Amino acid sequence: TEEENHSPWLCHVCSYSSNIGEGHVCSECYKITCNQHITIQSVLNEDSGLYELKPVCIECQFKEQL
Repeated sequence: TEEENHSPWLCHVCSYSSNIGEGHVCSECYKITCNQHITIQSVLNEDSGLYELKPVCIECQFKEQL
């Protein structure tokens, strides 16, 4: 059997690093984030006028609230 080669990933918020699984990608800044610093938000799609559920990191979430 072939062994899967996982490269480590690093959360851009807290610098948590792991080579197990994958981090989550923020739909706003496209940076890798751990489970604790990502949330699902309702985001308006300007093209369709509909709201979509997208993963957003905590930094982008707070940026939108300011």
